[in-house]
Amino acid sequence: MRQVLALLPVLLLLSSFAQAGIFEISATGNYRKTYYDSTHSTAMESGTFGLAYYFWELSALELSFTRGDANQVAPEYTAYQTFTAYGVDFLVTMANRESVIKPYLKAGASYIVKSLRYFDPVLGGTSSVNSQGIAPTAGIGFKIMIGQQFAIKTGVDVSSSPLPGDDRNPVTYDFSANAGVSFLF
Repeated sequence: MRQVLALLPVLLLLSSFAQAGIFEISATGNYRKTYYDSTHSTAMESGTFGLAYYFWELSALELSFTRGDANQVAPEYTAYQTFTAYGVDFLVTMANRESVIKPYLKAGASYIVKSLRYFDPVLGGTSSVNSQGIAPTAGIGFKIMIGQQFAIKTGVDVSSSPLPGDDRNPVTYDFSANAGVSFLF
């Protein structure tokens, strides 16, 4: 009897793993074009691909890759920025397995590479600024399940900027709103 009681916590833990083992592949993106007036505009786009493994029923480890760029055009200058991030996040879903709407929280870190190039037509010169390193990340969002294996996913993510170790500039935060699809298998 004592041996059965000793095995009870192990059996309970393994039963929660038995309902896990689900992989999720997701793709999200965003695009925005803003005109300040007829001569000043900014176009921005990014895409994120993710792979999550649910090791408990509602908890997952998610790997992600984000790539984006922005092009700003004005009579005084033209600027082009690229952004790449390789992330790992711990994701917690705040709903049960049968819920249609599944809100989630996530936190983790990303290796971020940023590049900014700008051209001054008056001086005729091109300059660039590069930054890379590991930054903390966090996010909130939700999935709407369309069947058992397909979902529409939307959320908001934040990361710190400039990257840690860059003491020249004050810390600011980069925000991203995104929407896309998700497949579970």
